[in-house]
Amino acid sequence: MKKLLEAVGLAAVLLGAGAARATPSTVLWTPATTYTQPYLVPHLTYDSYVAEKSFIPNDYGITLGVSPSGRFQAEVGLDAFQPGKLGDLLQVNGKLTLAEGAFGSWQPGVSLGLMNVGFKKDVSDYDLWHLDVGKTLPFGTVAVGGYYGAGSKLLWTGSDGKVNRGGFMVSYTSPDLVLDLTGLQKINAFGDLATGQSWFGGGGLGIGLYPTSSVDVLTGPVWFLDSKLAKAVYGADMVWTVQLDIDFDLRPPRPPEPARS
Repeated sequence: MKKLLEAVGLAAVLLGAGAARATPSTVLWTPATTYTQPYLVPHLTYDSYVAEKSFIPNDYGITLGVSPSGRFQAEVGLDAFQPGKLGDLLQVNGKLTLAEGAFGSWQPGVSLGLMNVGFKKDVSDYDLWHLDVGKTLPFGTVAVGGYYGAGSKLLWTGSDGKVNRGGFMVSYTSPDLVLDLTGLQKINAFGDLATGQSWFGGGGLGIGLYPTSSVDVLTGPVWFLDSKLAKAVYGADMVWTVQLDIDFDLRPPRPPEPARS
């Protein structure tokens, strides 16, 4: 009975905190990707996660590539979660990446990032570190990695009453199916998973619809490994996500090449 009361109390705290997930470059649920936002290309996102009886607060975010180097890439981002008290649910993220193929076609991409950095103790300070290695193969892009939650002990406690800060991640993204139709340029499919009995442990399967190369809609189910915690918070151990992403290229246009005689 004591453990059950602890789990319910913890779930109420996490519901107030929104169990929010900041959005650096991700797959569907996890940051198990070495893709990094290009230099001076802001990425606007709107992510929703809904269940039958509840929802995760909507994420309104922006991520910007900040490194002009082709080999060494970097991005920073800011996310606000609503409904909720803005100061409690404001988070930042960042990532550094050694681009795939920077030193040879054999070389995978490698990323080190920090996400879910909040400013309200025991409410939004998840401070999730992640390390990812990814490689594009003929059958799609595969990435593996690990994570560690360095923030609030409370926010990394599962329904079993134990602190579960770390785990592994894996993802797969299919090659693009190029259609070149009016209103639908291409589609792809993907899946990802993070281990661990905490709010973060779980994964998703989805499809991406691309009306243009700079606009996409991602959708699919996301499920959680800590079923008791998820049911207490969301009323279900699975939510459905719809994510809208828009890129804006702020790079100056390249000057035209001189005509050759």
